[in-house]
Amino acid sequence: MFKNKKLLAINALILAALLFGSTFIIVKNLLEDLSPTTVVFLRYLIASILFLFSGGIPQREIIKPGILMGIFLWIGYITQTQGLLTTSTINSGIVTGFYIVLTPIFSKLINKSEIQRKNYIASLTGFLGIFLIASNNIDQLFGNLFTLICASGYALHIVMVERYIKGKNISQLMFIQSILGATLCLPFLTYNEIPNSFEFILPILFLGFIVNFCAFYLQLFGQRIINASTASLLFGLEGVFALLIGVFYVEEVLNITNWIGVGIVLFSIYFVIKE
Repeated sequence: MFKNKKLLAINALILAALLFGSTFIIVKNLLEDLSPTTVVFLRYLIASILFLFSGGIPQREIIKPGILMGIFLWIGYITQTQGLLTTSTINSGIVTGFYIVLTPIFSKLINKSEIQRKNYIASLTGFLGIFLIASNNIDQLFGNLFTLICASGYALHIVMVERYIKGKNISQLMFIQSILGATLCLPFLTYNEIPNSFEFILPILFLGFIVNFCAFYLQLFGQRIINASTASLLFGLEGVFALLIGVFYVEEVLNITNWIGVGIVLFSIYFVIKE
């Protein structure tokens, strides 16, 4: 029974990574007409409405965990979206993937988690693979401070989920997380863009419903069973999916080094999740 639950959790996290990886091109295109804060605010707002309907009014015990998760996720979102103004979709996905290395460290420091040696090894090799995927534009890799901050925010968010998800209502946690993210955007919002954003209703709805609602629900569902370090490694597939989507839909060209990087990421994940 546990193996079946673990397999279900792993599949949930892989599907979430696919949905997350699909966002880079969409967000990059939206940023040609909308500010980063407007994009983040709208997707948070849509998700918060959906989570309120699905989970109801949050219980008091949900508020603190939801706020902590929301703060770190908002830091990740806003810096990643800002970073997409100055870097490619592939590089953004890759630099963001640095949370693969950071998550086990944060998990051990904050949650006192016991991390197996193979998780550390796989995290480092997984990031090596991500580094090779980004080697086409390595000059942008280290220059993108926003996206590096984003990686720290996402790593801390995964660790907070690990800390608080057990026994909690997922939709209520996600409502607090989402409404906080929307609220934090308000001081930086470009209000005259809101009416114009209706021109981009389909991609905004995709980000709000498919990603901020469905993908994050899958993440929390999966992390009920999968520890933070393994979850972050599975989320490393986000960069791989972003890469493959770029190849097939934007006709980005990869070299042999990039494909070796993909293979290393996949091997690292298999190394951790195999029995």
